[in-house]
Amino acid sequence: MEKVSIIIPCKKIDEFTERCIKECLKLEYDNYEIIVLPDDKESKKYNWRVKIIPTGKQKPAYKRNKGMEVGKGYFFAFIDSDAYPKKDWLKNSIKYFENKKIGIVGGPNLTPPEANFAEKISGHVLSNFLVSGDASIRYKISRNQFTRELPSCNYIVRKETAPKFDDKYLTAEDSKFCFDVQAKELKVFYAKDVIVFHHRRDSLKKHLKQMFIYGRDIAWLSKSEFSLRKLYYGLLSLGILGFFGMLILSPFSKIIATILISLMVIYLGFMGISSLKKNFGFSLWIFLISIGTHLEYGIGWLYGMLVKQEIKQFSER
Repeated sequence: MEKVSIIIPCKKIDEFTERCIKECLKLEYDNYEIIVLPDDKESKKYNWRVKIIPTGKQKPAYKRNKGMEVGKGYFFAFIDSDAYPKKDWLKNSIKYFENKKIGIVGGPNLTPPEANFAEKISGHVLSNFLVSGDASIRYKISRNQFTRELPSCNYIVRKETAPKFDDKYLTAEDSKFCFDVQAKELKVFYAKDVIVFHHRRDSLKKHLKQMFIYGRDIAWLSKSEFSLRKLYYGLLSLGILGFFGMLILSPFSKIIATILISLMVIYLGFMGISSLKKNFGFSLWIFLISIGTHLEYGIGWLYGMLVKQEIKQFSER
């Protein structure tokens, strides 16, 4: 059984991080260590498996790199401090590396059962294919499949093939990590039984801010390392530009006005149907935040394309 280094970046060891450590210590896997990377020194004592390594105020990418430097495992397993794994997380993930073409194994990061109202809204929004596209599999249990990328709140990689995270980025660093692994002719694999529970932002305002940052950072990454396949990330923004362009022109053309109204009816209709739940109020919030998510991500991407990247030392989240 190969050793696994579980790497948990965090600002401080709060109640979420405590839960993450606690659940990691219950894993049905014998050979692993847990590396926790808070900003400052911590006086708390833990199980012998747990190493606490203070890093100062740094972005998650910097902390993950530090964890890889000190980790003794054959595999690195990444999880966020506000997430926690199912007991079979490592056991299920390691088996997929029998396929030597697989470079990263990850899976769903589900909304925890104890999540608050805003988190549950966020979880439903993100798991909707009409909102997140292919990325929706990250937030629900889907079929096993190869994918373009996965988030670093839930993925495992061999030490020998792991690149460094690019700490210029706040959120797109895990996307770049996946691209760098694929550049080695390895694949990213989504496994439906490699599950963690991941808390969402605890307010809808924070959720929308996060969507803006996602769009902005993936635009910065796309600019710095351009490829045609990265144009996929800008499709939503192009749609938003098209919408506002038609909105401006519609008073001068009945044809454009008719097309615009038809597209709006179709869009709102599909978003409304996909938002339906048993509770009307809950459904309404999902509907509104779904539209807000599209707008914030799309505007964030446009911002990232138009504005030069600002390099900050530590997380702005």
